[in-house]
Amino acid sequence: MQLIPAWIDNVQRVMPKGEVVPVPILCSVTFGAPLQLQPGEDKRAFLDRARAAVIALREVA
Repeated sequence: MQLIPAWIDNVQRVMPKGEVVPVPILCSVTFGAPLQLQPGEDKRAFLDRARAAVIALREVA
């Protein structure tokens, strides 16, 4: 199984907190390289690595 990290730029304006319907504003989605659980890697380490991958995409967007 793979996890594909994704950064959605401008999502806070497209889907404001508490709203049900998205606002028609442009946003972009940046996808990163697939991540897989490494042999012997525990859940916390994988989630930390996945979080770092998503945050790194913010610089690309």
